[in-house]
Amino acid sequence: MLILLTLLLVSTYYFASHREVISTASCELEKTYEIYLAAGETYPLVSKEAVLEEGENIISIEEDGIRGLADGQSVLQAGCDTYTVHVSSLYTKEILEMDKEYLPEERYTVEENRYLDTVLRYLIGEAGAQTRAGAVEAARFLTLRFPYKLHYFYENGRLETDGYVSDGEGRYYHEGLYLSSAKLAGISASLAESGAWGTQVYEYSTGEYTANGLDCSGFITWALYNAGFDCGDIGAGPSDGVLDLTDLGELIGIDDVKIEELKCGDLTGLDGHIGMIIGLDGTSIYIAESYWVKDLQVRVYTYEEFLQGSEWEYCILMDEYYQQDGNYTAMWS
Repeated sequence: MLILLTLLLVSTYYFASHREVISTASCELEKTYEIYLAAGETYPLVSKEAVLEEGENIISIEEDGIRGLADGQSVLQAGCDTYTVHVSSLYTKEILEMDKEYLPEERYTVEENRYLDTVLRYLIGEAGAQTRAGAVEAARFLTLRFPYKLHYFYENGRLETDGYVSDGEGRYYHEGLYLSSAKLAGISASLAESGAWGTQVYEYSTGEYTANGLDCSGFITWALYNAGFDCGDIGAGPSDGVLDLTDLGELIGIDDVKIEELKCGDLTGLDGHIGMIIGLDGTSIYIAESYWVKDLQVRVYTYEEFLQGSEWEYCILMDEYYQQDGNYTAMWS
């Protein structure tokens, strides 16, 4: 009996110690993750075993996921993995807001601009860099998550052979959001001074000072560039003998377009104007565009309105350009 009891104790100690060794060994493979949330946004639960270690007032763990509550940083532990959750009210969850205020001049600090750039890169990475979903995420960020509307600013310097007519330096070749003076480093304008979005810059096409922003091709090329596609500083088109956005994919006249062939990330245009499809919900199509009439906006059409009653003249199918769909969604959540 004594021998049996001794064996039982030894066995219990061995297996307990063995479990501890296994646990310790497995935690040598500990991974750390970063999650960025807008206040009020929910992220799918990383693990049912997730334990809140720090920042209990910053997030809450609920049945449907991790919810951002207030600006700050929290730490979750799930097994051997550590999740740092950043929450900010500098941007919103994806919301279609038709009456946004215009971006005020110098609204953001350099640090806030950098934070938003980090969030943009994170979201594009989650969707898939250099994929269709990444391009859609960039366009959705500026139209749905960014809390302000950008002005339309016409920049047609690329079409001139004798120098820029107007260039506020807010176009596609900027990584991230162009919101602070730090973005001016290394930038030189030809006939117009440069300025962050929202800054008053002289626009030669109108002969007036206008809040800097993006024109139609500026918005689309910005979204593509930030998703990892460098198409160059090109215009909306169509332009004979000149590379433009209509040349990036398969151009189909609106009379020949079939809704079931369209995906978010495909482009749609008319002579001299271009937009990107960012939503398809089964009954309506959502087109993001920077248009001189309404600035940066999302227009919503029923499928019938888009195909038969709108001013759009063609669509550009972009499968060959993107190559991969990434974590594609037809609609935002």
